[in-house]
Amino acid sequence: MSSFISEQDFTTPAHIRLDPVAPERPPAARATRTLPLAIVFLAAVWLVVSAVPFGYIGAGRYDIFWSDAVTGIALAVATLVRLLKPGAAGFTPIIGGLAGWVLIAPLVLRFGWSASTANDIAVGLLILTCAAFGPEERA
Repeated sequence: MSSFISEQDFTTPAHIRLDPVAPERPPAARATRTLPLAIVFLAAVWLVVSAVPFGYIGAGRYDIFWSDAVTGIALAVATLVRLLKPGAAGFTPIIGGLAGWVLIAPLVLRFGWSASTANDIAVGLLILTCAAFGPEERA
């Protein structure tokens, strides 16, 4: 007759003995991988919100206002899709293309050197950088 203690494996830690077939990533690893996308989302929201206070409408520059507003909304939607469905394919080029538009919009729409130009260049560079360091897409 054997005792309960003699049948137990005390040399292997419990978390290794009870290891599931597919171990889950720790929540911190997922949060670290999605941090660049969260920054892209916040930058897109900033692009939409900042379109009004910079005074595009008061200056009669509706093209600048609509460019920033529509681009910001499109960036926010594309980033939300990637945040809610990690590994969704095809959204990195969309985010990169929209960030490229934010960068060249001051030249195309002839902003001149103003706060809106500095804002678009800073936001565009931030989005491109964060999109490059974001989580990879699955094919």
